[in-house]
Amino acid sequence: MANMYRIGRRAEKNLANQLRGRNYRNVRLSKGSRGPADVYGVKNGVKTYIQVKANTARETRGERTALRRLAKKRGGRAAIVYKRKSGTRWKLLGDFSR
Repeated sequence: MANMYRIGRRAEKNLANQLRGRNYRNVRLSKGSRGPADVYGVKNGVKTYIQVKANTARETRGERTALRRLAKKRGGRAAIVYKRKSGTRWKLLGDFSR
């Protein structure tokens, strides 16, 4: 069985590939999952900062706050994506694009 880090990293890479398939540009993964956003991408000129949660992982209030703060500072959207066996679910935390 893979450890939780590997499961999360695989979910992040999976999401990055999905974003590329949906015409997101400049899709990037954070190095070593440091910082509030795991994945970053731009679509139609709007930056999107994403925190990925795999399997049963849940976000904390601090993670939500940090992600919103980052998106607001950089003029983008903040979202959390839940990658589960049953599918992918997006939760938009705020749109601060100008």
